[in-house]
Amino acid sequence: MAVLLVLASCTSATSTPRPAAAPTGTAPTDTASTTTAPDGRSDPGAASDPPTSCSDPLASLRPGSGPPRAADYTSDGSLAQILRRGFLTIGIDQSTYPFSYADVADHNRLKGFDIDLVREIATDLFGSADASRLHFRVLPNNIREQAVANGDVDIVAKSVTVNCRRRAVVDFSSVYYESGQRVLVVRDSPAAAADHAKGLIGLPAATRVCTVGNTTAAETVRATKSLVPVTGETWADCLVRIQQGQADASVGDDTIMAGLQAQDRFVQLVGPKLTREPYGLEIAKTNPDLVRFVNASLERIRRDGTWLRLYERYVARYIPEPGPVTAPDAVYRD
Repeated sequence: MAVLLVLASCTSATSTPRPAAAPTGTAPTDTASTTTAPDGRSDPGAASDPPTSCSDPLASLRPGSGPPRAADYTSDGSLAQILRRGFLTIGIDQSTYPFSYADVADHNRLKGFDIDLVREIATDLFGSADASRLHFRVLPNNIREQAVANGDVDIVAKSVTVNCRRRAVVDFSSVYYESGQRVLVVRDSPAAAADHAKGLIGLPAATRVCTVGNTTAAETVRATKSLVPVTGETWADCLVRIQQGQADASVGDDTIMAGLQAQDRFVQLVGPKLTREPYGLEIAKTNPDLVRFVNASLERIRRDGTWLRLYERYVARYIPEPGPVTAPDAVYRD
């Protein structure tokens, strides 16, 4: 198999197929630098922890009425501190096409739905989203929540599913996208011939299924005892493992699996969505003003057509939906 689209990644595979350039022409062209986060810290929200109950994990903090204005949110000082600093620090992935990826055909510029979403928020906060206003930091999943809680980053924008376990460690913005887990298999393989209406239990026994650690997909695969879990460092790594014969399939959000399918004509998405995966931006519990401001920006993004433009630019061609597509409605707890 050959990778048809390159994603700059931090894979651990020993042999990586020669990459080709990502599609260009529809994504923005401004630049951004990336740095890799430190590792070695434990994550209190790790997938091995028991789920934490909460009344409504999707309910976020209500923004003020009107357009997003930093002057309207002054209770905890988080926005004032960010404004004095002059930039937002954003935790991201750079290998999750089409939501967050480094395009080697365009000087490794960061692109994707998540990337442009935080650029919109930066524009609302600073009046622009040039490279000086956003510092992107690549975060492994195992330190994602702790990096927010520690203040190492202001926001995590990594297509993170909102759930009670994570909400016990960090706060979330309102939901900005809703995905669902799907199965990616090698064409003309036993896994491709399975009864996919049954979900994961329909896959042949001992099917090796690749996921990334500390994801809801990894939890789903571990809970299906007939499968053999395979762990990749990134989703691009899962595609490499399939290509190298180390995995038979992958399971993850349809946004991610569709991106992998776009890179390799020998793999295909099969079956219906298995779960509901509502995405939110992770923000520290100590920064409610930032949560409210981000939610005000997301309200603007939903109303003025920006959300739909991002969807059409990055997602529509890979995950076609029947009928009109709209942004998820916000739910607030106050």
